Amino acid sequence: MKAILFITGLILLSTGCQRVEYYVDHPGYPTLREAEIVYYGAPEVDGCGWLINVDDQLYHPEALDESLKTDNLKVRIDYILTREIFRCGRGGVSYKTIRILKVEELNRKKEVGILQDTRWNKLKMDPFRMDSVLVDGDTLRLKVSYSGGCREHTFNLWKLPPNALVPPTPELLLDHNANEDMCEAWLTRWLAFSLKPIRVNGKNEVTFLMRGSPEMSAYFGKFVYSW
Repeated sequence: MKAILFITGLILLSTGCQRVEYYVDHPGYPTLREAEIVYYGAPEVDGCGWLINVDDQLYHPEALDESLKTDNLKVRIDYILTREIFRCGRGGVSYKTIRILKVEELNRKKEVGILQDTRWNKLKMDPFRMDSVLVDGDTLRLKVSYSGGCREHTFNLWKLPPNALVPPTPELLLDHNANEDMCEAWLTRWLAFSLKPIRVNGKNEVTFLMRGSPEMSAYFGKFVYSW
């Protein structure tokens, strides 16, 4: 059962003391909970900036260190829920504001998934634009752009079933779930995926084809992953 506490703190100032009251709404105090830092676009173009997803609930952080401003960064946080309401985006979407007391990075990185023939219809192919692709060690970095700003967008990278090429060249495809986001802010972000699942035993490199955006029939390019 959620504990509802009122915490009264004294902030010492040069001119005296100021009474500050916070409303805390989470089980226990203090506690660390898994969360994800997400970017919902620049507020000046109908975006909502940096938000934090805790148990499928989005919050606006009162302050967020620059080192933590990484989209889809997995963390554990201890926080208190303030009385402030943050409004942003088209129509003035509102989010409760939290103050982060402690944060720990989890450093979890998504990996390439292996798509089976029977799973094609499960892919989410909402529109996006692929801007850049970079192999960085074991990591594939992808720069993508899309419209939105009011809901969380998720991307997954897949290794597709073997193609008709002889010999077959691995193909990678990025899917995109916009979660029915109808906002029109134009967002750009970098994604990172581990390429380790496409390694081949007995070899030290693999060449793969990267498919482009959903509306593109051509490949974005051919890339080499070495390890």
